[in-house]
Amino acid sequence: MKIEAYIHRVPLLEPFRIATGVSLESRTILIRLLDGELEGWGEACPSRNVLGETLEDSVESLRRAARLIAESDYSSLERIYEFVSSLEATSSVKAAVDMALLDLYAKSLGKPLWRVLGGYRDEVETDITIGIMEPGEMAERAARYVERGFRILKLKLGEDPEKDIERVKAVRDAVGEGVRIRVDANQGWSVEQALRTIDRIASYEVELVEQPTRWDDLEGLAEIRAESPLPIALDETVKTPEDALTVIRAEAADIVNIKLMKSQGILGAVRIASICEAAGVENMIGCFGESRVGMTAAVHFSQAIRNVKYYDLDCDLLVAESLVTGGASIDKGVRKTPEEPGLGRFSFRWDRLTRIL
Repeated sequence: MKIEAYIHRVPLLEPFRIATGVSLESRTILIRLLDGELEGWGEACPSRNVLGETLEDSVESLRRAARLIAESDYSSLERIYEFVSSLEATSSVKAAVDMALLDLYAKSLGKPLWRVLGGYRDEVETDITIGIMEPGEMAERAARYVERGFRILKLKLGEDPEKDIERVKAVRDAVGEGVRIRVDANQGWSVEQALRTIDRIASYEVELVEQPTRWDDLEGLAEIRAESPLPIALDETVKTPEDALTVIRAEAADIVNIKLMKSQGILGAVRIASICEAAGVENMIGCFGESRVGMTAAVHFSQAIRNVKYYDLDCDLLVAESLVTGGASIDKGVRKTPEEPGLGRFSFRWDRLTRIL
């Protein structure tokens, strides 16, 4: 088997601001595995804030692991999981390798990946995310997205509790009833601020509150969940199946947000979902800054697994230009994978990708 890798780099439509910082571009690594006539694609999107890894870290770990990846076995799901788990690489690189090997595996069977993994639903409806802005600006963005057909909005909060309340009110006033609103504080509130803010925004028909306070404050998160009138979703707190168990035992979450970069790929995500389902905790699927390749893998996972009920799969919609097309489609917020083997087919702007392997 041969391995290739490319740097994918594109600017965002506008600066994307959350409680922990501002992003101006998406930088990822695309991995291509070639085995005879089959090719498998995966994507790594490193995160310093959440995973403690940089793009440079991930490139270096991929180069060190390249020989082992090229010699890996994709003949069964368990062998893929065993190999990826044991690989010495960053979490995002492991996720990319997992995707590429699963793409090959499903293609070798002649079936779409979501059908191989569980085949539960034909499509999913994603939210669209609005970064932190002034209340009026967020309301304007929200109205624009609703005009485009999106029926679920995710609002980034966590900067200033009082202004956060204004932001939610402004968006609800702008979009009216019938549009679902979720909020994500990205760890920006204290426990006291979270309880006060959640109590105030509950009247604006908010669907859920994500990561209200620090990722490692399980006691505080459990207190918020116990007193909150709204469901609490955790993101940064849960990366691995072991983390999911810890959160469940602490009774700190109603919903766990799975991201393939955190779970080291789809098969790790499947295990988190299974643990959560057994405990009566629902799952969301989110993203970092992946292109259409990584987003397509996430849509396959979403279509496959019953316990994944909330979808935040919009990263490839927030860039100024697309270097990757194909894969999962988007139509007024509804995402669907093609009825093709594996992840499906992609087209690339090869002149804009930088080969590193």
